[in-house]
Amino acid sequence: MQPNSCPVLTAEQKVAVFKRELSYIKDLEIRTLTEELIGAIPNYFFDIPASSTGKYHPDYALGQGGLVRHTKAACLFANILRTPNPLQLSEYELDCAIAALIMHDTRKSGISDEAKSQYTRFDHPVLAAEAVRTHFNFDEPFLSVDDMAKNIQLILNTIARGIESHMGQWNTSSYSPGVTLPVPSDPLQHFVHMCDYLASRKELDIKNLF
Repeated sequence: MQPNSCPVLTAEQKVAVFKRELSYIKDLEIRTLTEELIGAIPNYFFDIPASSTGKYHPDYALGQGGLVRHTKAACLFANILRTPNPLQLSEYELDCAIAALIMHDTRKSGISDEAKSQYTRFDHPVLAAEAVRTHFNFDEPFLSVDDMAKNIQLILNTIARGIESHMGQWNTSSYSPGVTLPVPSDPLQHFVHMCDYLASRKELDIKNLF
């Protein structure tokens, strides 16, 4: 599929797709930053299935728009698990985890519509995390004197940390021998991986995602 065959959405339209999931984020600053990040997601993300081969995700996540449905399901699991909070995350961490889940697969086929690949990029967690981490391109001198920018960057770094290890133990691939992905090492990262894992299970059929 060529990049120009994907519907071109405005930033506002992209944000509207995740209106429900954004409502799960309680902190206004984190929610606003997540809206900003959603606006920069490549258009292809909204069109492709969750699995380029159809092997690794449930039926509802296949076909056109399947990756969006998978993302919504992962966020739904996070919101359900927010109440029992099995990993004892803070409210800040739970909000950042949901933001990370919204963004976790947003570079699944490459960093941009122009760079879209036919199949899933195995390094997509790192690509998506880097896109979040560098969204504003704050330089160190600026961060050292601007407290607001420093706080924004801290939030982005926390979201990116959740994204980069979302594949969990499946952090190597024979198809990408030079790539070793980070594995979860703290509760937030484990939580994001757990929700993504549940959303990829074929035995779980999630409905009413919109």
